[in-house]
Amino acid sequence: MLYFAVFKYPLTRQEVFENSAITSSKEKFTEELDILIKNFLLKEDGDFILGMDQDKNDIASRLNGNDGAKHIMQTAYRYSKKVAAFPFVDAVLLSGSLSKNYYDKNGDIDFFIVTKPDRLWICRTLLIIRYKLLPHSKKKYWCTNYFISSDALAIPDMNVFTGTELAYLIPTVNYTIYKKILHENNWYKTRFPNKLPALDKNCISPPQSILKSLIEQITSGRFGKWLDDKLLFFTLKHWQKKYPDLAHEDFELQFRSRKNVCKRHTKGFQNKVLKTWEEKQSQYEKTFNVTLK
Repeated sequence: MLYFAVFKYPLTRQEVFENSAITSSKEKFTEELDILIKNFLLKEDGDFILGMDQDKNDIASRLNGNDGAKHIMQTAYRYSKKVAAFPFVDAVLLSGSLSKNYYDKNGDIDFFIVTKPDRLWICRTLLIIRYKLLPHSKKKYWCTNYFISSDALAIPDMNVFTGTELAYLIPTVNYTIYKKILHENNWYKTRFPNKLPALDKNCISPPQSILKSLIEQITSGRFGKWLDDKLLFFTLKHWQKKYPDLAHEDFELQFRSRKNVCKRHTKGFQNKVLKTWEEKQSQYEKTFNVTLK
């Protein structure tokens, strides 16, 4: 509840259960939740459970965002196919706020992309060039900020932020790889034992075209590996020059750049979320004189 309160996003009873690390039966969980509400440690308003600093405005905002997500989802699937049509793309998944069923006027479509081994940086560069050529109004539909390769699906950041993103991923291209991602990062299930994987509804197989096959053939072998290495080198140097004041630890978190991963989060969003979450926990403990595990 406190984690989603960072985003001012109240949850339904079912969602509280799905996001709970408690592995008891749903009936037992409901009893415990009712005790918290009865003792004013949580509030209930209609279909939603609220924390101490949430109100009807948050409910209205959530409902508006849910409606926006419903209307933009077909666009997200359409752009997923466009992304998947690029060389060396093996799988495409939706992440970010849209994967939590929220989209508003300031929103965008975040893609989590899996590439073929040793060609991640060629793939990323082609997708970024396409992004640069898009009209400004369409750029929000093409946020390709996280790439991993299919031979390295394990994600090292084992925290609540990454765990939540994994639990809420929506596969749009290549359901098999989606299941492999969950398997390789099954630590997230300790936080989400009640959250079921997404269904393969509307998830397609990777599209193949003559142009995609031709580019993959041209950049195969030693030339492709050399080009991929060079693009990694130049991109990393560019980011180091552009953000010289970032501490090494922060740079690694926001601009992780390896042969098998590319992560670009310029505003340190993950750190901000985790810090705000910790502050909310401390505030809750002081207000109600409890200790949260």
